[in-house]
Amino acid sequence: MSYRTKIAQALITAGFFCAATVSPAQQNDLPSRVFKTIQVVGNDRFRDGDVLATSGLQTGVPLGEADLVSAVEALEYTGEFKDVLITSNGDVLTITVKEAPEYSGGLTFGAGYDSDIGGFGAMGLNLKNAFGNNTEIGANLLISKEVRTLRARIRSDNFWSQGINGGVRLSFEQYEFDNTAYDYEAAKIEPYVVFDVAEKALVELRYTLSSKEISNVDPNASAILLAEEGRRTSSGVGFSFATGSSLIKSETAPIDAWSIRFDQDFTGLGGDTDLSLTKLSVFGRKQLSSSGFALRTRLEMGAVKGLSGDKPRASERFTLGGASLRGFARGTISPRDTCVGCAADGGDISTILGGDYYAVLRTDLLVPIFKNRPEIETFLFFDTGSVWGLDTNTAPSGTLSDSRKTRSSAGIGASFDTKVGKFESYFAIDASSDEGLEEKQSFGLTFRSEF
Repeated sequence: MSYRTKIAQALITAGFFCAATVSPAQQNDLPSRVFKTIQVVGNDRFRDGDVLATSGLQTGVPLGEADLVSAVEALEYTGEFKDVLITSNGDVLTITVKEAPEYSGGLTFGAGYDSDIGGFGAMGLNLKNAFGNNTEIGANLLISKEVRTLRARIRSDNFWSQGINGGVRLSFEQYEFDNTAYDYEAAKIEPYVVFDVAEKALVELRYTLSSKEISNVDPNASAILLAEEGRRTSSGVGFSFATGSSLIKSETAPIDAWSIRFDQDFTGLGGDTDLSLTKLSVFGRKQLSSSGFALRTRLEMGAVKGLSGDKPRASERFTLGGASLRGFARGTISPRDTCVGCAADGGDISTILGGDYYAVLRTDLLVPIFKNRPEIETFLFFDTGSVWGLDTNTAPSGTLSDSRKTRSSAGIGASFDTKVGKFESYFAIDASSDEGLEEKQSFGLTFRSEF
């Protein structure tokens, strides 16, 4: 609607003239009116006095067409109002405003070093109420020599229909780890909806369309990995169930906390691969003393299984190490195909393949050294976990090492929360394994960005 149309409507409704009896020529010479009261309606973020001051309208003085034109233009020029309407009732003039959405959030930048991925740069975007109706936009970008990931999300309280919480997640990932015999790339789009269950749990339903590619496989790698090279697309559905102390309403924020999350995804609606992917995560935190000592533990389990004769590839299977199991190098806890004397120099070739199942328990004893800095945590840790199982139709090049025996580690660590994510450093005093194939890592510095 143009300014002139708005002003004509304002003049009619404010009682300056009647549209049926006043011609356009007469509108240019209209008498002014005096109002005893000017009120503001529809404002939430701004005070009445601020709106009145911006409009320039005053009581006790004659107001005419030019004054209304200036008032509408001044208020809309601020960019804070989507619409402005002026009406009257006797000697009361009413300014009705419709506020534009309030944006909050912004960009954050960071750089650092992670022993899992090397030096990196990171950027985060978070906008709340971006399009009104509590719409949120978030994005995380991470770039390093070995890893490049971009993840974005749009979420709204009124996704698809009024009162339905949901949105769309998108991601693009590239991995070129030095200790793996292949490169990996994945792209995914995932619309989802979330439902509250008795105010104590959340259920998410989602549809996923993804494309995953295994490329640049080392020609000397396991025959299993060589057979899995190429791009595959998949389309499927899934659901998640989550509950925890943070979802239960309480008058005070509890020090103790717990959460449970179960994820189940199926592919097979279309594409190249039919799979079932199951994950379970259980978290607990127990305050041990008023001085700040606390126990924190997380149990994670997962399983991937092929359906309709399909088999999981290395891109779907699991590995542990680094941040997921401290004391060991990233991704080195895994079933392997070891070919003795197969290297050009007569040495052995050991290929990390990943496993169909994994379980890991990470436990921290929080020790309150920096009591006045809640963003810094110091702790003692104990981790234990295992990866096992490999369902394939391809014979290994050598001997397949696939055992459920656990690996464990213990040590000390500290973490520091930033706007971009959490940095955690640790020193493993002891790391033990019955397999002896994993690469141990006494010192680690990891970066975790929640999204």
